[in-house]
Amino acid sequence: MQPEKKEKKQFYLKWPWNLVVYILLVVLFRVFSIPLILLLMWWNKKQQPGGPAEGYCMQRARGQLIQLVWAAVALLMAAAGAAYLTLSWNADKTGWDSMEYIKLAAAGLLAVGGVLVAGYLAYTGLRDAFCPEKSRLAQSIRDQLPYPEEAPPVKELFAMVDEDLCRNGQWFGKLAVGSEWVLGDEAVMISHIRGAFWQDQIRTRRSGNRVSTTRILELWILDNRQQCHSTAFRLPKELQAAVECLRQRVPAAVFGEYDSREYNDCIHADEQQWYFMEQEYERRKAQLEQGSR
Repeated sequence: MQPEKKEKKQFYLKWPWNLVVYILLVVLFRVFSIPLILLLMWWNKKQQPGGPAEGYCMQRARGQLIQLVWAAVALLMAAAGAAYLTLSWNADKTGWDSMEYIKLAAAGLLAVGGVLVAGYLAYTGLRDAFCPEKSRLAQSIRDQLPYPEEAPPVKELFAMVDEDLCRNGQWFGKLAVGSEWVLGDEAVMISHIRGAFWQDQIRTRRSGNRVSTTRILELWILDNRQQCHSTAFRLPKELQAAVECLRQRVPAAVFGEYDSREYNDCIHADEQQWYFMEQEYERRKAQLEQGSR
């Protein structure tokens, strides 16, 4: 008999030690810590080929800590607004025109708004990471169940989605499509999907002589409660592949571009219109099931 091969033990940083290491790197190396953090994140992912040890859902919830970065950006903007407001308030206002007072008011709004936005982003990021049972992802899973108020604990909620994705998951950027669940920024049960709408737009902004372009790649999934769940993509091919996968998973659903007639009909339907749309969905579903027999 051949001796059994021992499974090679994988080394990677577990939660919360990975977070501690990332924070220490930022404190020690500041902006130069970014490539080191990216390298460690790549290593952690490589050492877990079967998926993250804590599960896809828990990883997604803890990943909301990235909002602390945007909270810091909002605080910097608030500080800039407060600095301008303070300097202008103490300056000699002789000869000021209306534009100067408008700038003063705008600086005040920027200072207050920046603090409010930073507080909100910091709160939601920390809440989702350290209290996953209160996270937006956990709530989205509860909302898909027949009796959300009787939902199991968060570990069992996340396990339902994780098990499906481990067995049947296909990944398109940050969106995963299983046989029962779709996981993006929120989770949606596939049997509840009534529509999928994609957005691939290039927006142009002009500031003086400068022209900047931004490409928006998003997928909007509409569920049976007439609620939309959006997920952003980095590459057009990931968005296109995700749409094609959903066409195979939910062929009876409505598909179209964002802000198209189909999209607006579904999003803005009143209660009676939505009732007829649900009947039409069931009719298409029954026809497709009969045709596949």
